[in-house]
Amino acid sequence: MDINELIGIVKNIQGYDLDSQQEKVVKHGKGPLWVVAGPGSGKTEVLVLRTLKLVFVDNLLPSSIIITTFTEKAANNLFERILNYTNLIFKEYPELESKIDVHGLKIGTLHSLCNDIMLENKNQAYENYKLLDELEQYLFIFEHSDLANERSSKYCPLFEKFEYLFSGFDPVTNTFRWNKERLPNKWRRTNASIKLFNRMVENLIDLEKLKDAEEPYDLVICAYNDYVTKLEEHRRCDFAHLQKKFLEFLDTPLGLRFLNGDGTETHPGVKYVLVDEYQDTNPIQEEIYLKLSKGTHNLCVVGDDDQALYRFRGGTVDCMVTFKQACVNTFGIKPDDVTVIFLNTNYRSHPDIVYYYDDYIKSFPSMRLEGARVEYKPPLDPKGKISGDYPSVAYITGKTINETAENFAIFVEDLIKNEIIEKPSQCALLMRSVRESARNAGPFAEALRNRGISVYNPRSKNFLEHEETAGILGAFISIIDPDLSALESVGPPNIKNMVHFWINEYKEIADKYPDLSNYVNKSVESISKIPLDNWIKVNILDIFYHILAHEPFNEWRDDVEKTYRLGQLSKIFETYASVPYPGFPGSDRGELRTGKTEDGTISFGWRKTFYYALIGLLVSAGLDDPEIEILTPPDHLPIMTVHQSKGLEFPFVFVYGLKQKPRLDDSILLEDAFLNFRKKPPLVNFTPEERAEQDLIRFYYVAYSRAQYALIHLVPKVHLSSGFFGFIGKKIIDFKEKAKELGA
Repeated sequence: MDINELIGIVKNIQGYDLDSQQEKVVKHGKGPLWVVAGPGSGKTEVLVLRTLKLVFVDNLLPSSIIITTFTEKAANNLFERILNYTNLIFKEYPELESKIDVHGLKIGTLHSLCNDIMLENKNQAYENYKLLDELEQYLFIFEHSDLANERSSKYCPLFEKFEYLFSGFDPVTNTFRWNKERLPNKWRRTNASIKLFNRMVENLIDLEKLKDAEEPYDLVICAYNDYVTKLEEHRRCDFAHLQKKFLEFLDTPLGLRFLNGDGTETHPGVKYVLVDEYQDTNPIQEEIYLKLSKGTHNLCVVGDDDQALYRFRGGTVDCMVTFKQACVNTFGIKPDDVTVIFLNTNYRSHPDIVYYYDDYIKSFPSMRLEGARVEYKPPLDPKGKISGDYPSVAYITGKTINETAENFAIFVEDLIKNEIIEKPSQCALLMRSVRESARNAGPFAEALRNRGISVYNPRSKNFLEHEETAGILGAFISIIDPDLSALESVGPPNIKNMVHFWINEYKEIADKYPDLSNYVNKSVESISKIPLDNWIKVNILDIFYHILAHEPFNEWRDDVEKTYRLGQLSKIFETYASVPYPGFPGSDRGELRTGKTEDGTISFGWRKTFYYALIGLLVSAGLDDPEIEILTPPDHLPIMTVHQSKGLEFPFVFVYGLKQKPRLDDSILLEDAFLNFRKKPPLVNFTPEERAEQDLIRFYYVAYSRAQYALIHLVPKVHLSSGFFGFIGKKIIDFKEKAKELGA
């Protein structure tokens, strides 16, 4: 098959031609390829077609191609598209079906691929390790890290230096900041440890430089080395260290065989590397991608610097902006050897919306600084099918947030009544925080519900208050701590209040379902007969799943949302059960033992740790509802964070919260604190204030570019003043010129 045949098949399937820039990406041969893809430009489709070109036209073994993207969901979507095209190609060319197996493609997040590749290649430095997800890392650090557990004043200089990591509201203790006359509490120290340790690895910090630095960096090294020692002792590996181990693996004989191949189909080597969402890459990931493709230079990255959102997870837009120079430095090539292709044609939105957010991103001086954006970026060119002379960019206002919310709900109701939209899910409300509180999503959700419009808000932070999650947690605690004696020893009232809420929810359910109540009571009775200091023959997972097998939990399996919440809770329990005891490799907290001083009760220390570690985490994190891998229910209007909306599009997009100014959050301050210790200094640099401003501008840009037919701002009158970054150029005059006010 040649390239024109492949493109012809695609045209027959899709009913349209690739544009000239898309075709250049698909047809590109060898060498670095830098695809700067604006919103709605078809970047995912182009990445799919480029992969098909490598397999069906260039005849490469699928197993020699690596494709990474930001989430498992995106990776699954990418592979499904590849598979669908492949099946249609096989109908045209049935002789290829026995020769090509696209399941051999290495597609996934970088984390999942690092894990799989090292296991497949039997990397001894990674054998028999348990990979920790974010929850497991938190619990491991809470239990094992010296920084989280040290009670003396040893780390006080570190606490002072990185004070911003211990500030802000603490949901566990219901306090702000921390009292410097006392040590930060264990929850604050655990969260700070995660940020410190991950950043040290992800930003490729030179530990020798750090060791030679002044106090308190020597304490950072001390805490970090203790954590790494504990990880190795218990054969655990977090996501950051997984990447570090993979980078080291690539320099071993097995790693070199993986990179270069040995002439067999089993080990074909790495021929091409394709990376999606490159704007959210961090320095260690950049190093991995460059090393994977150093022998071939066949590295293709796709992304949009204007849509970078994940600095708080360690991502840095610098990798996208400076990709050409990184290739020049690493591969020893000339700048002209890096092919740059701009996908600037927008097929998603009404032209006025495209012009609006293109003007928006350019209206700030900080975005025109050298290195803030990719050089020579052309303006977006709208060529979609959506048109019409109506206010596609507009705003709804009111005297207060409540009045604005009411006018918003009236407007949505009118859209439905006048059959402009068929269902509420064709709208989306985007915000920074979707907590249903008075200052965030609360007034909007209430106004919609009052008009009979259901709301889908999976990040409302009320996961722990749903009847199914509260009920099962109440039943579990009624078994392991029936008199709540361990709970009474816990200090923070928020933990106690939440547990009492769960107990009450369980009692209400138990009154209606006597079988569940009987199981709980019999379990308590059985435990009461076990002598001092003896193992109990069931672990916490046995108890959890026995409760789950009873009604009403069993009958709730027909409810998709309830099922997913209970599924997430079961994963949380499985995670907690797997956490080893300090100093006892191979142990786990799932096994239960009676106490040493009182017959018939589970160890007081176990119960107390359960409250402090797991329940403290649940209360602290406020757990989101799980994001169900299905579309928003058609009869619900989704309320989403801007981060959650990334990669999605909606006919009507409403954005609330334009009255914001940049914040120097801990991710920026931490990045700055380690800047002089990086093994590879950044190729561009900005002040913390400039980075904070650029991040906020990009945040709104992502929100605005989700809209297809209409972008509507929700702005209370008290927010209508210049100087805030949600408005084009921070100027209300310019904003009002672009956006038409909609009457209530």
